[in-house]
Amino acid sequence: MSNKLNSLFFSNTGPDEEVFGLFRLPQPHSFLENVFSFVTLSSIFIGLVMVAILYFSFLLEGTSSSSLLLIAAFFVAIAIYNLNKVTDLEEDSINLPDRARFVRKYRHYLMFVSLLALNIAVVCVFFSNPYAIIVILFPFYIGALYSVGLGKKRIKNILFAKNVLTAGAITVAAVLLPLAINAGIPTVILLVAYFFFLKLFINSVLFDVRDIDGDRKAGVRTIPTYLGRKKTRNLLLILNSTFIVWIAITLYQGLFYPYHFVLILSVLYGYWYILRFTRASAESNRLFDLLVDGEWMLIALYATPFALGWI
Repeated sequence: MSNKLNSLFFSNTGPDEEVFGLFRLPQPHSFLENVFSFVTLSSIFIGLVMVAILYFSFLLEGTSSSSLLLIAAFFVAIAIYNLNKVTDLEEDSINLPDRARFVRKYRHYLMFVSLLALNIAVVCVFFSNPYAIIVILFPFYIGALYSVGLGKKRIKNILFAKNVLTAGAITVAAVLLPLAINAGIPTVILLVAYFFFLKLFINSVLFDVRDIDGDRKAGVRTIPTYLGRKKTRNLLLILNSTFIVWIAITLYQGLFYPYHFVLILSVLYGYWYILRFTRASAESNRLFDLLVDGEWMLIALYATPFALGWI
């Protein structure tokens, strides 16, 4: 697409402005960047990430995937992250100005989409297993508590609390939703919970590293603002190294076959993006989400041939 046509398409003029305004993004540099901007700003990307997380949990727990639960995971993620985008405008104005402009202009649409997505998620879970509604609502209410806060106190201003709550809420949903289909083995559930929680915790801290400048100016206490980049990097490397022991335990107990190649690849990939994105010179761009949260989609992709017995 030429620059001229591109600028016309993304301009704010024309009779269809109100109709198509929701789909208009900040000026992109390329068609691919335009597409990726849309899927991230609209939370479609994070919805797909949640589907990948739940799908991999089904595989590790040895339970057949449920289409309704996977759809529910997609919509509850959209509900949570659209709400979070609206409440994080102050920090995003510094860290992610493109997203802040988009959210400021369409915050009412985002709130409506958030409520609609939550209702769709609840309906999907109801037709799968009504008792699982509590599980699917848990991450939403934790996300709301994190975004809105309790009284005048925002959870994200409490050191470690935001990372533990974010990772914990998603882990609870990812680990417990497969149990709505089939009962699991306690040892397997605990090992899966450890893997998901620690992975999600590391990812959430990496996003805090990216947002360190905005969080400092906004007075938000995070692990990187408290420890600094170097100590945060060392902490994350130590946490990622515990997966080596975790994998050794699963091999010894004969668990999670045939997904050990995927799990080892995930640990190695974790080392790479921790070292890559905790550098002071690391650039914060749209690829950050793709390379960090997008890991779950790679994991799901690589695990599928093993699940189908092709390898």
